[in-house]
Parts: sequence; structure tokens; C-alpha cells
Amino acid sequence: MKNRALILMYHIVADPRSSLEAKYCCLPRRFEAQMRHLATTGIRVLSLAEITDALDGRANWPGEGVAVTFDDGFAETFVNALPVLTNYRIPATMFALSDRIGAHNDWMSVRGLPERRLMSVAQLKEMAAAGIDIGSHTRTHPRLPELDAKQKRDEICGSKARLEDLLGHDVPNFAYPYGKFDDDSRQAVMEAGYRSACSVRSGFNGPEIDRFLLRRIEVFGGDTLWHFRQKLKFGANVVSSFYPLRYYARRVADRLGI
Repeated sequence: MKNRALILMYHIVADPRSSLEAKYCCLPRRFEAQMRHLATTGIRVLSLAEITDALDGRANWPGEGVAVTFDDGFAETFVNALPVLTNYRIPATMFALSDRIGAHNDWMSVRGLPERRLMSVAQLKEMAAAGIDIGSHTRTHPRLPELDAKQKRDEICGSKARLEDLLGHDVPNFAYPYGKFDDDSRQAVMEAGYRSACSVRSGFNGPEIDRFLLRRIEVFGGDTLWHFRQKLKFGANVVSSFYPLRYYARRVADRLGI
């Protein structure tokens, strides 16, 4: 089980403003504890580039490790997460919405969640200068399978071009909004020239994984350090005190062909 990489997914690193968004808000103190755990317990922390280099055949598979990603580009990622990442020297990727930079999370507020500001151009550039990889999360956060082929390519290709123009360098990684995709969305990501795309399917990534459907584990607002450690160990979004027993029982059954 050493050839597996886990990709973590965060949204907002801040105290929740309502019960509706609590799931998406990792408390700053918990985030700091989680990153400290990664940095001090011998876990190999990977960048997405290390994973995609291996999948492209440019490097050997990095073995077991953990990568950190953020979706949407909330200003709180800059304020609360960046200092922690810098302090512990943890590489990360932040997936930004090219046409919502400096705006608000309208795709969430329209559903009754609190309005939050997204990073400005200056913050985005400062984050990139600090060594955080900037990836694309489309232009406006649509549900890609609901768009026609032209609209999909506008969202997927257009966001890459705009971010590259702002940053002055390649934007090689993509994440599907809501984790939703179809065959044409995947094809459009390939056509746009991205090297990888992240889904929200849970589980580990190995050398045979589809690099345009990378798996990720979401860190929820209510996750304690115990939950976090269990997620690292088992590669599951939802864990409980009974999960390890079920996990190992399933592995034994698989080996026995039951």
C-alpha cells in the first residue's frame, strides 16, 4: 500500500457564519493542527506537480504521500491558511475562479449561505509568489454537465487563459466545480492543455489513476484531529470509531473472494 497518494480538499479556513456553511469551514486552529501533524509526523507532503509528473512519465511515482488543495479561492485562504502553509513549508494548490477574483461566492449565497469575498488579484499573485500553485476552477463555478459543448470550453479554456494572463505563467491543474463532470467535460480539460484534473471522488491515487479524475478527500468543518488522522489512513470522506473494523473486514473479504 505504499504506492498511494492522498489529495486533501479544503474550502473555507474560517469560523462558520451559519450552520449551512459549517461543513465547508475548517476552523483556523484545526487547520493549523492538521498542517502541524503533516509537518511533524514524517508524512511525505506532495505537490500536485509531483503526482502529475509521475503520471506523465516524467518522474517515478512518489510513493505514499499527501497533497493539499483548496477550492474557490476564498480570501480566508489567503488570510488564515497561507501563513500556516508557509510556516510549515507545505506545498499546496489553490483552485481559483478566473471571473470571480475579488468578487463574492454568488454560487453559494444564492442558496442561502453567507456571502464571502474571494481573493483579489493582488492576493492571488502574492499567494503564487509564496510558492502556492494556482489552478483553475472554471470561470464562474457552473455545473459543467449542464452546459453545452461551447459553454463548457468557454468555462474550462477561458479560465486557464485568464489566470495565465494574470499570473504570467502556466496554470496546469484543474478542479471540477461541485466535483461534477461528464465525458465531454473531461475531454475539454484535455483539449485545454491541463495536466491534471481533480474530482471529489474519495480514495487514494495510485500510478494507474486517470490523471483527469484524481480522487480527493474533503476535510469537513467538524473534523477533529482524530478524524483527520483516520482520513489520512483510510482515504475516506466519512470516518467513525467503527470504520477501521469495517475497512479491514472488507479487505479480508476481498482477499478471500467472499
